[in-house]
Amino acid sequence: MDIYKFGIRPLLFNGLKADPEWLHQQTMGFLGWLEKNRDRPPAKQVLAQLTQSLCLQDNRLAQKLWGVNFSNPLGLAAGFDKDGVAASVWSSLGFGFTELGTVTFEAQPGNPRPRLFRLPQDLAALNRMGFNNSGAEAMATRLAQAQAHFSSAIGINLGKSKVTPLEAAAADYLGSFRLLKDWGDYFVVNVSSPNTPGLRSLQDSAQLSLILDALQQENQGQKPILVKIAPDLEWEAIADILSIAKTYQLAGIIAT
Repeated sequence: MDIYKFGIRPLLFNGLKADPEWLHQQTMGFLGWLEKNRDRPPAKQVLAQLTQSLCLQDNRLAQKLWGVNFSNPLGLAAGFDKDGVAASVWSSLGFGFTELGTVTFEAQPGNPRPRLFRLPQDLAALNRMGFNNSGAEAMATRLAQAQAHFSSAIGINLGKSKVTPLEAAAADYLGSFRLLKDWGDYFVVNVSSPNTPGLRSLQDSAQLSLILDALQQENQGQKPILVKIAPDLEWEAIADILSIAKTYQLAGIIAT
């Protein structure tokens, strides 16, 4: 970790003075190369070295939730690997689980650039990406090829396509779930992003019920389904969502 903290991170964040999204794309390109070539040198040796340096095997950190094994509680949140290009690589970096996406049924470019801003003094980044991704079908193809190498839990974060009207949101989420249900260990219904017009209105109890009803009818209890909500909801809205979560037997809530 010292190599990253005192070498790689300062170079990426300050030394190169490059566009944050470009740096992210280059990082994902390298990790994607490791994914595709993991059984061949030199990628095989790189992954082995990363695993040796960054992975801590300790049974005290492992736990089982919803029938899914998590090797440790540190996971990669949705938003970093939107397309699942490095799905099996993240465990070599020490992550106990990986949440891919947000992915939408339709491929979409996201918001105009610039849309990712680094705030060094606040140790933060400002994200206005807008669910840019290559679509659920493309992700399903990648995960089918990579699944044999999965060694940690894989979550998939589902969002609504921008071109889909709000009244058709349930069918949009359902389409993504059908394409991806065989490849994820758990699924997250994302209705909280402020970067997709109207998306947060899907947190309304009537709208959310339609989405969850469609998903759970298809799911038949096979995969854990969670819902991701906004961090600034009023208490009354939170109470409504908790009631819906019980009604549709959700596995949990991601409150970010």
